[in-house]
Amino acid sequence: MKIQRLGWAGIKIETGGLTILVDAVEHYAASRFFVIDTKDADYTFSDDTQADYAVITHLHTDHYDAGLIRKCLKPEGKLVCSSLFSDQLRADGFDNLVVLSWEEVFDAGAVQFTPVFAMDGFGDQQVSWVIEDSTHRILHGGDTIWHNQFWKIGAQYQGFDAVFLPVNGVLMHFKKPESGGPATLTPEQAIGAAVILGAKVLIPIHYGFNLPGVYEEYPNVVPRLKEIAAGRGLPLSFLQPGAYLEPQATLQEANN
Repeated sequence: MKIQRLGWAGIKIETGGLTILVDAVEHYAASRFFVIDTKDADYTFSDDTQADYAVITHLHTDHYDAGLIRKCLKPEGKLVCSSLFSDQLRADGFDNLVVLSWEEVFDAGAVQFTPVFAMDGFGDQQVSWVIEDSTHRILHGGDTIWHNQFWKIGAQYQGFDAVFLPVNGVLMHFKKPESGGPATLTPEQAIGAAVILGAKVLIPIHYGFNLPGVYEEYPNVVPRLKEIAAGRGLPLSFLQPGAYLEPQATLQEANN
């Protein structure tokens, strides 16, 4: 399994001759309230990507772009999704869906996909994805908040080679009335979730953008992650957009 980090929350997986996109987005201009214009979200890939499968955790515009999926999927490609929001995808014109219920496994031969519990900060429908081939297993957490099912997922799978989790602990002031609490995992929560999940390494995603008064990121995200991870003995890999990670080398890379 070879994994390339894309922009913001996206990744590309290559395994067994298959190419898989997860939460792959370019040009973050569709948001109602702001445009994510950081270097982390600048990475482009669609002109030379043809995927067998596209996978999405939920329908927020920083995780889902219907036009990009159509551009990147092969003619016979499939969009793998949760039954929680499949009707909305059909309304967007997708008829090439693989629709899965909670913990239902889709076996694509070289790779298996399973949607597991996640919780959105606003109450929108969301899943995390367990993706595994014959030798490696990863989890992509979308932009989940903290929830009590991390223990169940960790016990069920008994370890992950890598987990991709949001870490920006964002306060979304545009959602009224305000909760005062984070709408994604904070650094402390992401480290805790990775430990509970039995992750060999945490790859932080969904961070690096701050818009005061609108979308306020947890302060000093990267130093705080490093401090907490060191205290808990958890390897981190700050995989930059465009860079690759091969899980069998993960621990060595993360400790360099």
